[in-house]
Amino acid sequence: MNDYAQVTNKAELALNDGKYENCVEIIKPIVETFSVSSKEGINLRMMLITAYSGLNKNDEALAICKQLAKSRSSQVRENAKSLIQILNAPNLKTPDNWNIKLETNFKNRNQNNDSRNKTKKFNQKETYIKFLEEPTGETKPLKKGFAIFTIAIFISLIMLLSGCVNIKNKLDLRDLNSINMNLEINSKYIKKIPWQINFEKKMIENFSSKNIFSDQEEFSIEEKGINLDEAIDKLNKIIKIASETTLINFEDIEINHSERDYFFAKKHFFSFFLNLESLNDIDNLDISMNIVNESKPIIIDQNKNTTIIQNDINWQLTPGKKNQIKFTYWNWNKLFLSFILSILIVITAYLIKKSRYELGSNLPELPS
Repeated sequence: MNDYAQVTNKAELALNDGKYENCVEIIKPIVETFSVSSKEGINLRMMLITAYSGLNKNDEALAICKQLAKSRSSQVRENAKSLIQILNAPNLKTPDNWNIKLETNFKNRNQNNDSRNKTKKFNQKETYIKFLEEPTGETKPLKKGFAIFTIAIFISLIMLLSGCVNIKNKLDLRDLNSINMNLEINSKYIKKIPWQINFEKKMIENFSSKNIFSDQEEFSIEEKGINLDEAIDKLNKIIKIASETTLINFEDIEINHSERDYFFAKKHFFSFFLNLESLNDIDNLDISMNIVNESKPIIIDQNKNTTIIQNDINWQLTPGKKNQIKFTYWNWNKLFLSFILSILIVITAYLIKKSRYELGSNLPELPS
């Protein structure tokens, strides 16, 4: 990993200085050691594409884009396809009457046969500018740096607007008086984007640092042993911090809970509602919530964004829409079930003993 960090630092410096050949020489020996689906491999290949574009080697850049198009990440595949379309775009030819032509004629002078260097001297005629009769206005050709700058901006916009983070929230509802909550934010790319950094700073200011973990790629916060009301307050506090750091107005999450108490069990009813219409301009942002229950839940108004694995609900939220889920599950009275099981065991033992007594021992009887 240290070699990777050194290589990326040298490659970034070479790109910033416009030394694209040096950048290719630095990255090429190490790029194949990282898979196309790894974050390191994606970052290295993106820099290679930029360097090859700067050298006008579109064929090499297309070959790398085709590698990224086979990545396991759907987001990387979409970005690669977009870059392939850009690189395959035809170059538009500039009409001749748009440019100012310089016409120069040269004649060769007599060569000096006795000179070892055999240099040629040219007698240059007067250089003149030929103006066309048609007015065209001032025209300047696009330089190589413009294309490189445009591609770099395009890649940056794709990474920023296509959802660079994966947000997961886990709620453990097996004990409503002692709920465990865990929020994780993972970067899809090597470096965190600005709103993540500002968000993490605010979180550290408002929550206990012992419950927070942060590194270059991941940020997580964990709360244990809180009740349902406290869990809702903390979730809304996190949403408020997200609104302040992203300048997007998020609404509070609504969690409604009710229960029906039977003699042998309790039936819990939950309703979650989160409005994400303000995220309409950000596509493919991964936001999910994992809800752990006491028993296997039953989803009310089943939708395609939820999956159930044993006692867990995986709820995939959709940006730009109102997200709602309703479910119910049973919380069995363990003391009552234990009592019923004990009675059944006693009755079974009594019936077995009685049936054996009625059958007898089948041993021969002594004469009277």
